[in-house]
Amino acid sequence: MNAAAQDGVLLHLGRDSPALHMPVGDQDVIAEPAFEDYTDMFFDLCDAVGLDVKDGCNIYPMNASLGGNAIATVQDGNRIIVYDRTLSREIGYGGAMMVIAHELGHHYCHHLETSADPMKELAADRFAGAAMRLSKMSLDATLGAVHILAERPSKSYPGRADRIKAITEGWNDPAAGRKC
Repeated sequence: MNAAAQDGVLLHLGRDSPALHMPVGDQDVIAEPAFEDYTDMFFDLCDAVGLDVKDGCNIYPMNASLGGNAIATVQDGNRIIVYDRTLSREIGYGGAMMVIAHELGHHYCHHLETSADPMKELAADRFAGAAMRLSKMSLDATLGAVHILAERPSKSYPGRADRIKAITEGWNDPAAGRKC
């Protein structure tokens, strides 16, 4: 991370940075520490799944403009989740918490060390479903963001139906959801 950025932290996102859910192409993004509500969501999720700083919750929650996206990344050795707050207008509180849980799942499952593939997305979805259940969120709230997911699968992402199934599996069986 570059502390010289005027209004936040400069994150270099691109082919050479370990991240999932990358914006298209290489770009620099100014990220700021997450607003209190997003930070609270993040730490509530960590608490719910039993993670503390030593066990994998040593991640910086940040906010930045990502074109309505969120990413899990590592910058200068710092594990980060960056969430674009504009998503919240479309997916609400439960959906925002689900997206953050999904990105936490990528860190928890060590997905950033290898290339993206649909199976990693499903594992992060199962983890997120488990985290939401353990956070006492209803299944309806947990599925609050699925309408923004692509209906059809791609090279990197499963289709919406498979993702709903994985999220629901994690919600129904949190122990299985934590197995990457």
